[in-house]
Amino acid sequence: MIRGNKIAAVGKRSATKIPAGAHVIDASGRTVVPGLIDSHTHFLSWGYRLGHLQLNEADSIKDVLARLKHYIESRELPEGKWVQGRGWDDQYLRERRYPNKYDLDKVSPDNPVVLTRVCGHMMVLNSLALELCNITKDTPNPRGGVIDKDDQNDPTGVLRDARGLVSEYIPPPTYEELRQGIRDAASLAHSLGATTIHDASRPDEATVHNSTQPYVDAHREGDLGIRAHVMTWYPREWSGDEWLSFGTLKIGIDGSMGAQTALLYEPYANDPSTRGVYVGDQERNKRVVQEAHGMGGQIAIHAIGDRAVNEAVSRIEEALAVPREDHRYRIEHFEYPTDEDIMRARRLGIVASMQPNFVGEWAWPGGMYETRLGKERNRRSNPYRRLLDLGFHVPFGSDGMPFHPLYGIWSAVNHPNPESRITVEEAVRCYTLEGAY
Repeated sequence: MIRGNKIAAVGKRSATKIPAGAHVIDASGRTVVPGLIDSHTHFLSWGYRLGHLQLNEADSIKDVLARLKHYIESRELPEGKWVQGRGWDDQYLRERRYPNKYDLDKVSPDNPVVLTRVCGHMMVLNSLALELCNITKDTPNPRGGVIDKDDQNDPTGVLRDARGLVSEYIPPPTYEELRQGIRDAASLAHSLGATTIHDASRPDEATVHNSTQPYVDAHREGDLGIRAHVMTWYPREWSGDEWLSFGTLKIGIDGSMGAQTALLYEPYANDPSTRGVYVGDQERNKRVVQEAHGMGGQIAIHAIGDRAVNEAVSRIEEALAVPREDHRYRIEHFEYPTDEDIMRARRLGIVASMQPNFVGEWAWPGGMYETRLGKERNRRSNPYRRLLDLGFHVPFGSDGMPFHPLYGIWSAVNHPNPESRITVEEAVRCYTLEGAY
């Protein structure tokens, strides 16, 4: 039941007190649900990247190269023009490996190319891009990142959580590209039933000004088209309202499973030489969490691996040494928590912000989770049933992999680990009430 612009009640007609004079709409047996909330997107950057080379459907490195070649030729790109692409996933490539500079150089010798993996934590550059970014055999790994190198110590073109080495050399999006990106992303969100988003874009994806001003102006001019919460500090010119709000501090502890930078206690099953990496300045993370807590702000911490989740819970526990009853601090992803940290997070009232489309994409037998973790550890990943049974708030989002709430609902209901499955009603709740919380 809708009263004004608010949903006043949800349920069966027989259990709802309908006011006299109410306009009743017969949906003829169709299902009607509140607008869906994607609680973890990179909405602004995703929107403007819709104009970049899209590689989500690529099924081989040969296919990646064909799409790259067509993109350059069909747009008649001049020599030296940067090419940006996104969405390749090695588990769906026939070769089951990462592309590298030697592959890209075959079709793009005259244009610098950077192709980002679907997770956003890994990219591959061609030789010209490496040259322009001054990445050589002598370049050390950046803090929290890895430059893959071959037997001769030459960079292969693969960078893991090392975007900072590249960002300053790529022309930034224009203001109008960002505005158009919001329009395009909102239109696609509406087509999939989403009416509210949380934008978790990192500072290195756009400057704070660039990530807030397009939202502010779109809202002021009646062009926003969606309810948005943007994870950055309040911009000076806007304090927010029910349609557009700011104020969540987002930090990161680790990378991603796909890039093998998620931080684990035990080595990766497919690469015993690594247990992942800390991403960013962890001393700074400790400091800014305390500052945000003291200022009454919100906190969101990216943590995927079990060791990273432990660190994230500890950062929040340290802050809550000075109690705050109204906090809704959240851990983004919470993919692979230990039982001990699940119970610690429950005691602290931490929100588990999770992305069920990940299990639809990667948790099946032989998939990326099993490859990275092995069968036994994979069974512990994304424990939705356990978290809901323990009373956690579990808002669902997509992280844009893919942006599709109905696919997320299907994935949670059909979790490859049967003990982690939830019902359709519970999944819808995670995409509505929990996101609103």
